[in-house]
Amino acid sequence: MFKLFLSLLFSLIWSVPLFATDQTEAVAAKIYLQTLHKPQTIRGFKPLPHLTPFNQDTTNACWSFATLSFIESEMLRSGQPAVRLAVMFPVYYDFLEKARYYVQTRGRSRFAAGDLFSGALEIIKKYGIVPQQAYRGQKPRRRAYNHQALEKTLDRLMKRVKLLKLWDEDLVLAKVRDILNQFMGKPPVQFSYNKRTYTPIQFRDQIVHLSWKDYIMVTSFSYAPFYQFSTLEVPDNWAHRRIFFNVPLSEFYAAFKNALQRGYTVAFDSDIGEPGRMGAEDVAFIPPFDIPHSYINQPARELRFENGSTTDDHLMHIVGYKNFQGNDWFLVKDSWRTAWAGRFPGYYFFHGDYLKLKALAFLVNQKAVPEICRRLPTH
Repeated sequence: MFKLFLSLLFSLIWSVPLFATDQTEAVAAKIYLQTLHKPQTIRGFKPLPHLTPFNQDTTNACWSFATLSFIESEMLRSGQPAVRLAVMFPVYYDFLEKARYYVQTRGRSRFAAGDLFSGALEIIKKYGIVPQQAYRGQKPRRRAYNHQALEKTLDRLMKRVKLLKLWDEDLVLAKVRDILNQFMGKPPVQFSYNKRTYTPIQFRDQIVHLSWKDYIMVTSFSYAPFYQFSTLEVPDNWAHRRIFFNVPLSEFYAAFKNALQRGYTVAFDSDIGEPGRMGAEDVAFIPPFDIPHSYINQPARELRFENGSTTDDHLMHIVGYKNFQGNDWFLVKDSWRTAWAGRFPGYYFFHGDYLKLKALAFLVNQKAVPEICRRLPTH
């Protein structure tokens, strides 16, 4: 029966003109979804502690939303009070650090709005962090975020810097600060929280109070040696950090499940431009006309990365896992606008095959993945 279903799907895909392919794939994916056993409610996942989803709206700051959401969950897991962290605080300082590196590399580095977990963690390490109530990062204050004008203005500045070879770091950073202050407002040097005054560094150390050395970023690509730290070869790794521990796909995927089953959440980086990712249906899965389940392996993953069909699109936060009638499903907290299109605003149900094929890397507490950490270099 399933082979007949696959045959009908392939016939549907290949019997239409090329310009109709995207629309036809979406229809075929929706048909296949009707045969796929999936959870029907968020409650069925028994979600791990996390704060409610937060819409990034018209920004490219998913990396900050996902990483800070992960940190908030780590605080809750550690028994600390719930604190909504300021998602735009890392964004502000991240632009400054990118501008600094852009000048230092004489315009050879990438200056854009995207980043990875490493960007948020490095900003917190250098500048600290503040609660959302102390810095919304929006001026003038509006309900939704929109960075279109901000990003265009910064892009024009950096193009001018390169054209005129203005490699004066202090001058360029001052210009970037002026733009950021205009659109986002200046981050606080001191602020009040629970009737006490803190600096961002003090808030990081006394309230967030996590052991930052306990976290690891993991990837799985055969372009680099396994069981070594490597560079995640995506544009958003703008400083080319060699901080992603590379493991085979079987261990990579097992770590997702093991971490969640042990009570730890996971932030992850993934491609999301797939016909099986449906906001209105709250699901993300791999349709068999793309690749059958049994063919999802390391080479298939590598092929899609090399040909550009798997790209560094979006960072999200996994807060639950459930095996439902033999299928692995993950509860994903998502800040992107499409996550508000379905029955469960701010959430997706990700099928395990999607993570195997499309997840590029993840951030997790080392205690959640001892199998991987046993492979870490000892020097």
